[in-house]
Amino acid sequence: MPLNTLIQIKDLTKEYQSGELTTSVLHGLNFEIKKGEFVSIMGPSGSGKSTLMHILGFLDTLSTGQYFFEGRDVSKLNDDELADMRSNKVGFIFQAFNLLNRSSALENVIMPLYYTTMSKTERMTRGKKLLSMVGLDHRLQYTPGQLSGGEKQRVAIARALVNNPEVIFADEPTGNLDSKSGHQVMKILQDLNQQGHTIILVTHEKYTAEHAKRILRIKDGEIVGDDEVKERQLAEDGAELVK
Repeated sequence: MPLNTLIQIKDLTKEYQSGELTTSVLHGLNFEIKKGEFVSIMGPSGSGKSTLMHILGFLDTLSTGQYFFEGRDVSKLNDDELADMRSNKVGFIFQAFNLLNRSSALENVIMPLYYTTMSKTERMTRGKKLLSMVGLDHRLQYTPGQLSGGEKQRVAIARALVNNPEVIFADEPTGNLDSKSGHQVMKILQDLNQQGHTIILVTHEKYTAEHAKRILRIKDGEIVGDDEVKERQLAEDGAELVK
């Protein structure tokens, strides 16, 4: 596998078993993602794109085929090793934010660090730095109920970055946001990619997908397109995300 390849997928399939009923969701996928890429996985509802993201993010396992992450065969990892990969290698941004309602923005961001050896002072310093980076240094002690949708998603982005992951997964990150807030989120993701972060964005919207540099199109559990974005949407300051 080439040195700069982060993810390599070979003949990946996914099936779910319920009693005697087998539901096949993904059918023989093959692709690679290099370090530092910004890739959209785009497809309609029910296409299998979220299932694929869950497998790539170590939240689910494949049925057959192979998944290599930094050269490691993921299918050979045990539950503890998978949990370690989830904690240290990937960060997640979800459409529903997934924040703890009774915890402050800062507490939400540093939550993943409680499972590390990092001291309290280091945790607080890192959390504050990341919230400042997403423009929320004035909201450290606000709970999610005191934040707008866009602010909640920026807290979620800061949390996704707290363990300095190799890849950031963003699952419909603008789905619950207005145009202005959605634009701010895409601007942050593009800036992070400029800084060298690998971003994998899952979306059903063509316009949102075109903020990436490459689009993997998935339909009925199969990849039907894998193309560079020729006319990329650039989230500039002052503009808004048009849906």
